Amino acid sequence: MACPFLIIHNNNNKGEQSKLGNSLPHSDVAARVHESHATDDDITGFWKLKLEAYDDNGNKILDEAERKKGFKNNYSFRFNADGSCKIVESFKGRYEVKTENGNKMLYVFRNRVAGEEKQDPPPDVYRIISLSKNELVVLEQEGNLTFWVFERSN
Repeated sequence: MACPFLIIHNNNNKGEQSKLGNSLPHSDVAARVHESHATDDDITGFWKLKLEAYDDNGNKILDEAERKKGFKNNYSFRFNADGSCKIVESFKGRYEVKTENGNKMLYVFRNRVAGEEKQDPPPDVYRIISLSKNELVVLEQEGNLTFWVFERSN
């Protein structure tokens, strides 16, 4: 099974933004992201994936048994206060945190790779399960089966 974080899509980002409906221009996103993260659960910073685990029982909760069966994987995000981000320290992009149907959602938009892609890929979408000073747990929305547990690094 391929890791969804590592799959590179070749779709049009502009089309995806229009599907989202309430996507904002990059400057507005940057301003809102900066304003909305003034608490201890600030998402800005460097996050290194420490655990990948599967939702075996489909309850969308990372149970202790599922956490114990999880495995290490290499992936990272660097979320900046201006709404920009780095993905695996190799790709540039931007991110948005939104509340949809009572759930905090993380949208990560990767910029296209010059010379390899003609368009920006669609965003990767994750539901934020929990966020603290040191740990970010997300559930990928494609399939709702994989939890990604990140640890804040310096």
